Amino acid sequence: MSIRVSTHIDEATMKQFDKICESIGTTPANAMSMFIKGVINHNGIPFSLTTAPSKTTETAVRPPFRFGSMKGKVWMADDFDAPLDDFKEYM
Repeated sequence: MSIRVSTHIDEATMKQFDKICESIGTTPANAMSMFIKGVINHNGIPFSLTTAPSKTTETAVRPPFRFGSMKGKVWMADDFDAPLDDFKEYM
């Protein structure tokens, strides 16, 4: 059984919401359902509510990518299936 939930929101906000939902491949109804389930899972609003940007958002800037920074950490196997040999016991 499902229950209809309705709310009032200004037209400009709804258009932005519709556009974002479409761009991520969902519907506004599904997005609202995900939000409601998120509230239940977190036992509250699933994101922080603040009056100003938090220090973590201000400082969470990713350092610029440097070419060669993954040197020695990434490799290509000669045989495509070779890396899978380590997981044969799980298959």
